[in-house]
Amino acid sequence: MRSDHTRFARTERGAALIVGLVMLLIMTLIGATAMQSTTLQERMAGNTRDRHLAFQASEAALRAGEQWLMQPGNLDVADGHADLADPASWDGAGSHGSVDGFVTDDLHRANPVFHVSPPRLVRVGTTLPPEFRRIYEVTARGVGGTETAVVILQSKVDPE
Repeated sequence: MRSDHTRFARTERGAALIVGLVMLLIMTLIGATAMQSTTLQERMAGNTRDRHLAFQASEAALRAGEQWLMQPGNLDVADGHADLADPASWDGAGSHGSVDGFVTDDLHRANPVFHVSPPRLVRVGTTLPPEFRRIYEVTARGVGGTETAVVILQSKVDPE
């Protein structure tokens, strides 16, 4: 009986060790992939949060610009403003106002700003003689938690 046990021990060549190492390698790969996926999801969530913060800041600046335009005497001031050359890539320079208090909350990198362009004449209806209205463009720029999280919004205001 002892010879059978000895003979069986000699025929083993470490298959359990190899299978164990392969399983360990597979589990390590699954763990590394799960960590990488979690890190990517964390970054995406952070970027979405920054984008939402920038949108809220830009929305606040847009409303502030619209309110500024409707204050007495500011329509005449806006008539003398210059147009923005490229609103989509506006860096906030030459703004006509800002919404203070956003940088103090440590969520935003810059206070949101707005720019009011001079009016454009827009024809209203098809009557003769033609009737025109003055439409003002208000452009707002908000920055989120990082310098790259920027949202630019624009609205058209008919003060009449």
